[in-house]
Amino acid sequence: MNLWSKYGLFIMMVMIYNPYIMLSQTNIKVGYIGGFTSAPDLNGIISNFNEDFVSKHGGKIYDELDRVKSLHGLEIGIRHRINNVGFELSWHNMSDKSDMYGELPTNPTFQTKWFTSLTEYALGVENYFGKLGYGAAIGYRTLRIKTDIKGAQRKKRAISTQSGLVSRFYLLFQYPGEKVGIAFKPYVQVPLKSLSLTDFDRELNLLADDAYQVSNPIEEKFTLFGISIVLYNGRQ
Repeated sequence: MNLWSKYGLFIMMVMIYNPYIMLSQTNIKVGYIGGFTSAPDLNGIISNFNEDFVSKHGGKIYDELDRVKSLHGLEIGIRHRINNVGFELSWHNMSDKSDMYGELPTNPTFQTKWFTSLTEYALGVENYFGKLGYGAAIGYRTLRIKTDIKGAQRKKRAISTQSGLVSRFYLLFQYPGEKVGIAFKPYVQVPLKSLSLTDFDRELNLLADDAYQVSNPIEEKFTLFGISIVLYNGRQ
């Protein structure tokens, strides 16, 4: 038996007796992700602003600034699966926006737009039991709050950019296919760091009160409950 035959036999034996090589698979994923949050501190700022706009500043509201209750967006990533264990590298961006229209004694055509987004890079591990499974991930998440620039269409001004680590725990229900598979992943995301809302509080209230000053620092964790629905390419 020559050297190449021996080498080929060795490779074949390794593949036969090592199921991790035989059953590994790499897939690209893309899909929807949504999250729901109570965000009591952020929404407290918004509710107080709406109330003060009328009671304190003598204004009228035709369409109030909405509280941030849910965010929706895109998730993409790559998964490497070995038998019943998978490793995922993911990126996602969720966002929400709200417009406010009203009238102040000093500004009869008051209007403002606000944009909130959460962007995250994450590394996760999953375990599978047939079509069911569970997973956990650690991520680096960035909160961005922006507002419109008056007189400049589609231009935004960044008010606050805060980042911190988050953990995510989720269940998964997967339906594999020959070419494309789909997975549903309900999750809970628990931040490991509070994020400052002081700049947002100040900038929002200065729109109605030029003398407004922040009395105390305000922070928010943004705990999320949500679901991601993703497609995986290739045989599952």
